[in-house]
Amino acid sequence: MNYRQRMQEIGLDMAKSGKYICPVCSHERKNKTDRSLSVTFEQDGVLYHCHNVGCENSGFIPYEERKFKVQTKNYTRPSKPIEKDNKEKIYDYFSKRGISKETIDAYQIGVNEQNEIILPYFKNEVLVNVKYRTNLGDGKKTFRQEKDAEKTFYGMDLVPNNAKELIIVEGEIDVLSFFEMGYYAVSVPQGASEKKLECLDNCFAFIESFDTYILAVDDDNAGHVLRENLIERLGKAKCKIVKWKQFEVKDCNEALTKDKELIKKAILQAEYIELSGIETISSNREKILEFHRNGYKSGISTGWGSLDKIFTIKPKHLMVITGIPTRGKSFFADNLLYNLTISSGWKHLICSMENTFENHFARFAQFYKGKAFRGNIQNEITPQELEECMDFFEEHIYRFGLDKAWTIDEIVEYGEYAVKRYGIKTLTIDPYNRLNNDFTDREDKYIDTILAKLSVFARKNDCLVIFIAHPKKLQKDEIPNLYSISGGSSWYNMADYGVIVHRAKDGDRLCNTPEIIVQKVKDFHIGEPSGGSIKLQYSLSKHCLIDTEQKERKWS
Repeated sequence: MNYRQRMQEIGLDMAKSGKYICPVCSHERKNKTDRSLSVTFEQDGVLYHCHNVGCENSGFIPYEERKFKVQTKNYTRPSKPIEKDNKEKIYDYFSKRGISKETIDAYQIGVNEQNEIILPYFKNEVLVNVKYRTNLGDGKKTFRQEKDAEKTFYGMDLVPNNAKELIIVEGEIDVLSFFEMGYYAVSVPQGASEKKLECLDNCFAFIESFDTYILAVDDDNAGHVLRENLIERLGKAKCKIVKWKQFEVKDCNEALTKDKELIKKAILQAEYIELSGIETISSNREKILEFHRNGYKSGISTGWGSLDKIFTIKPKHLMVITGIPTRGKSFFADNLLYNLTISSGWKHLICSMENTFENHFARFAQFYKGKAFRGNIQNEITPQELEECMDFFEEHIYRFGLDKAWTIDEIVEYGEYAVKRYGIKTLTIDPYNRLNNDFTDREDKYIDTILAKLSVFARKNDCLVIFIAHPKKLQKDEIPNLYSISGGSSWYNMADYGVIVHRAKDGDRLCNTPEIIVQKVKDFHIGEPSGGSIKLQYSLSKHCLIDTEQKERKWS
């Protein structure tokens, strides 16, 4: 049961903060329309409290049961902008684009002494951000926003509480254009350049209240990128697409100025995205043409040039890593995740059952700063640098809690949630034997099943899955392979990447040059199918793995 259903069970059917009639005590009171119930949509859930004496209708409904830590930001609330009293010039400007005075006033748009158009952003009737637009002529324009303000959807407070469909566009003027035709739309705050989609995180309760999303972004290359990012976070099953090009316009405002009836047609003809399962030539036509023109897209660098010669990283794949315990499997995997964050901004969800949160974070901090976390006065992370590390990784690292043994089904469920909520690109499980592996049949059959689920998760959610597993008992210092893991051939057969991390012993000590043995690369477009091996060097001064050929860090 989600939080909406729990709200409805107790008579709460609102979608934003405010004062409401209490469903518990209003019928007993003289003034039956008294709005005594305060409802506040907070960061983690809905707080409600009736202020009438004797009424006990109060409580808190969380949006979801959180199994991994969610970190929040502190935002700066902007002051109300100082506007010119005379708005005739702005009315005249928008009228040329088909926008009426009534619409300008409804969205509280103004103009300041610098002749910047003021576009206020409200969330639950509170001013949370202001965007300023300057028209430079010849169609050119510049934008600025309040510093450190919360990123939310423009126009969200005007959307009716009972709306079941939400129109999402990429610019404020398109919101105004839809309003002219009686539709309530919202816009992402940074247009087609929006990649992080912080507005989804910050408006989670608002977004979750809708059954369907109609994506009416600009019908150009930049708009298509934004549309794909929205689909990935919102889910294909709930998204409809508006195709402006079929009406020979690029966006909603152009439709309004050309023929306003086109807007109604566009909404009525918006189509659901075809779900996976049954594919057609027509649904894949663009992919086929693109593949014919350019072939396979290059993968992302691992961060080590020598390893890139064997394989590169692509989402939608499963990587299995094995090696003797304490010989560097987890360190290699974490270093790889860090490299992907630095090079491509990837976010990661990690189920690490052998590492506490603070100890695990210390490793990432050392990667980031190239210094010891503590215990080295000459080269130790300072308190200020530690704050920088926490601020940086706050948006890139998420972990499962250590308070329970997780099942694969739970990991997949929360992984899908994290894709939508945080935009994660990798899911790491470390190690297999610490999971809640409750199977009654043969272990190899069980492993086939869980690896198949993880492979489907990777393809469905455009993620890389990394699964670390210890080998069975080996002869002294024997180098394992994928067949050495309990369950044998299943690990080899199901893996797209098969990696062994091995540190040989130099007398009684382990060497600082781990060997990375690539036993399997499933497809030639992600690497060399015959595999190969390289050696990396652990840098004592930089606290990370570097290429032995390179002798320096790839990124600073």
